[in-house]
Amino acid sequence: MKGLIIYVKENNFNAVKQILIDNQVGGITYFDIMGQGPLDREATERIVQGYKTGEKYTPEFARRTRIETIVDDTKASAIIAAIKSDNNIHGKIFTFDITESHDL
Repeated sequence: MKGLIIYVKENNFNAVKQILIDNQVGGITYFDIMGQGPLDREATERIVQGYKTGEKYTPEFARRTRIETIVDDTKASAIIAAIKSDNNIHGKIFTFDITESHDL
């Protein structure tokens, strides 16, 4: 079994979720997070007390989505290949081996 941790931009979540569904993944967990890294951060307009200032700034941290799932080894490579082949999805995928799991 393989664990996948996938970091993507917020607007890429539905595309990744659809890839996981297409590959018959049994379950996923996702988190809305803030992070810093090599992905682009878009400049946004600063708003002060409800008024637009016209001033643009780039936030130090950007919104991201973290998706976690556990899959069979054979599915892991198919999922990674499908995500990488979609040129609209940008982020990072971490994989790790699952040696044990326990149902409670």
